[in-house]
Amino acid sequence: MYAYKLDSNPEPILDTATHPPALATQIIGYLRWAGTGLIVISAIGFMLQSRADLLPAYRYWIGLGLTLLLCAGGMICRYGLKETTGARIFFALGVAFLPVQVSQVSAMLYAFSQGSLALQLPYHWLQFGNVSPSLIAADFIITVLLLVLVGYAGFAMLARRQVKRLLQALLLGSFLLLLPVRDAYWPPILITLLFFALRAVEQQLRQDSTLRLGEGLTARVLLSLPLLILIGRSLLHPASCLLGIVLAFITAVTCILDLKHYTKSASIIDAGQFVGTLAALLAWLNVTDTLLGLGYQHYGLLLPAALLLFILSMYVDRYSATYRLLGAVLACGLITGSLLDGQAFAPLLALATGLSLSVVGLRYHEKVPFFAGHLCCLGGVLFYCGYAIDAYQQAPWLSTIGLGLAVLLAASYLEKRQQHIIGKVDAYWHELQSWG
Repeated sequence: MYAYKLDSNPEPILDTATHPPALATQIIGYLRWAGTGLIVISAIGFMLQSRADLLPAYRYWIGLGLTLLLCAGGMICRYGLKETTGARIFFALGVAFLPVQVSQVSAMLYAFSQGSLALQLPYHWLQFGNVSPSLIAADFIITVLLLVLVGYAGFAMLARRQVKRLLQALLLGSFLLLLPVRDAYWPPILITLLFFALRAVEQQLRQDSTLRLGEGLTARVLLSLPLLILIGRSLLHPASCLLGIVLAFITAVTCILDLKHYTKSASIIDAGQFVGTLAALLAWLNVTDTLLGLGYQHYGLLLPAALLLFILSMYVDRYSATYRLLGAVLACGLITGSLLDGQAFAPLLALATGLSLSVVGLRYHEKVPFFAGHLCCLGGVLFYCGYAIDAYQQAPWLSTIGLGLAVLLAASYLEKRQQHIIGKVDAYWHELQSWG
């Protein structure tokens, strides 16, 4: 490996046969990126051509041929050239094309099962109708075999230690993608189930240090392709409020909880958490306006938006105090509007919200939530004072006697415990001054 000069200071000469120069390594890397880009762009261009003379079955078989060609290239690199990097790239591209094949078979099944009632998309390259049942069955069997064989080979190349778990996640996503449903309700449910399943798998895969390299990251990204295709396909059909809520929820969870595991940049994390917060608030506004059918006029139903800000303050890396401040201001404003509008359960909501905000203020030693809670409690108490005024009007002499007794008892208590009360108030005041 090393050759030495016959002098007093031998210098190692690097063998270029086993250690290629850095420039050559960069050129090889650029060529691999270029080849990968050309394959992906050509495949996308083929789908977007919308050739009227190309039958749906032929489009599936052309995609099948491309997948098999990629696998053949991987086999040549692995066993012919004894080169593993190129083999990984070929098999990764082959695995990436598998969800596309699954979506085409799903379109055939949907068109066959629904018949004339099937929703027809305006794009010709997404229409897979008028395919014979026998051909659909053959395509289905071939696709299942490809999923198992190519998926196993590809993940074995990329992440051999986790090949079983990766293959199971790919099969689950492909199965949900294969279901011939296009209505307004089932696709959002399938998207939610697949998102949480993939998120649970991803949390386990993140613990494996070997999957943090390029090959492992590629394998983890490939698992998300069925979910992305399922979301894109749902957006092409008539949208529903449930789909919007699900997508906003997924955006919130991804940006607030998951983004921090993939980047260390504080600016990117803050921007993502801001986007996730807006998505979470938008999801709840859609729930109150569309699913509950009560709009934005019932302020009590908007209180969970303030609660959401307090919950999110426990997960954001920075600006948690700002989240609690905005949540307190929003809750106080909603309670005030609810009391002034005389809405149902407004006094009870005022007392409950006031106690909750006061507890939050005590827990985090923050003035704004604490005093906002006191204002909400005061509003609720003042509302119930109206009942006391009504009682006084009904029996003024009895109410006056009761008020006099309460005043005398309060004076006696103050005289007995005045030093203790003054000390508590003074300590309480100094404690408030030290809060943020």
